Amino acid sequence: MDWGNNTLVLDGAILKNHQVLKLPIDDQLVNLYKMLIQCNDKLREHYGERNTNLFITTKATILNTKSTNNAISKQLTKYAKRFSLENINAHAIRRAYAKNLHDRGASIALISKALGHSDLAVTTQYLDLDVEEVAKDLREYL
Repeated sequence: MDWGNNTLVLDGAILKNHQVLKLPIDDQLVNLYKMLIQCNDKLREHYGERNTNLFITTKATILNTKSTNNAISKQLTKYAKRFSLENINAHAIRRAYAKNLHDRGASIALISKALGHSDLAVTTQYLDLDVEEVAKDLREYL
């Protein structure tokens, strides 16, 4: 976390494309992360762990990077069932993030970079853009 710039910094080692990714976050998310860190600190103290990771297990240990995606997916599934939420999974959250950026006027190139895609075609498919929507958006540049 880069608290001074309200930026989530993801180490390239945990991403598919192995490149560092920096994503700006709003004040509400900063506050939520700070609360998470406070909870994590209590867990670490209780279990005697000394890591500084933002996302940790319930016993305060570091998530195994080979199974991190699976661990997060399992937690999302558990919470979705507990709170009767539909269509909540890591992929849906990622798509919603991309769609939200697009709806707020971010370019496909910028969204592609934020998602870590190496090809704009992947981002276009990811956004599932309607042909009519694309035509309408292009009209603004004529």
